[in-house]
Amino acid sequence: MCFSDFSSCNLIGLSSSIAISISNNLSADEISILSIFLNSLADNLGIIATKKSIEESNKNYSL
Repeated sequence: MCFSDFSSCNLIGLSSSIAISISNNLSADEISILSIFLNSLADNLGIIATKKSIEESNKNYSL
């Protein structure tokens, strides 16, 4: 599965479906902790992606 092949609507639907499915078996506190953890994960992935993009841009300029 390649997420870049999905439309924005499909990604929203997939995300919503997964969230609903996961939350069915968790308490409110567990859902809150998981939400905070996943937000942190997403932030860190964003930092990594930005850093890689900058490094790739710098490689292209030095060629």
